Amino acid sequence: MTRAFRPVRPSSEDIDRAILDTTAGLLARRGLRDTAVQAVADATGYSKTGLLGRFPSKEALVDSALRQCVEQTRAVHARVVQLPDGPRRDATALRGLIDLALLRRGWTELALASVPPFRDEALRERLSEIGDLLFDMFHMGTDLERRARVTGAIGALAVLALTYDQEATPAQVRPLILATCWGALGHHRPLPEADDVTPDADAG
Repeated sequence: MTRAFRPVRPSSEDIDRAILDTTAGLLARRGLRDTAVQAVADATGYSKTGLLGRFPSKEALVDSALRQCVEQTRAVHARVVQLPDGPRRDATALRGLIDLALLRRGWTELALASVPPFRDEALRERLSEIGDLLFDMFHMGTDLERRARVTGAIGALAVLALTYDQEATPAQVRPLILATCWGALGHHRPLPEADDVTPDADAG
């Protein structure tokens, strides 16, 4: 007797993470003032009442979304920060960030918004925290060319992840983003072997 296939239902934690990721994307696009609970409800397909049952206020929803993005960035940063400066560190950071960007669209949009100048001053503190973690992974220093290359690589990473997320699988698009960002950083040598920096789907 063949057992019928039963799709796995997302857990309550999975649902919360998805709601918070959607909220992060709305914050990046609309800003704090124009990200209403109803807008999140419309984007996620949940009722406003249902959302408020999970997050008791707009402030709680926004704070949780921003905190999740910071924690997701910090998780990749923790895997990179102990490595010495150089190609291996750059490659490890890129791989971790690309995997995260392809997993969490809202994080990607907020990460892109964390590159100054800030569109929404009300979000400056939390955006700065994300931006500081991102740039620290690449140890820019004060060299203008290095700063330009790192900023370009992060921008390309985010834009490409957002552009192709509906057109190709992560496995198809990941090497293309990685090669583009590697070139943007100015590396002409082959990529070092991969380190295990795949983000935990449960992070944040």
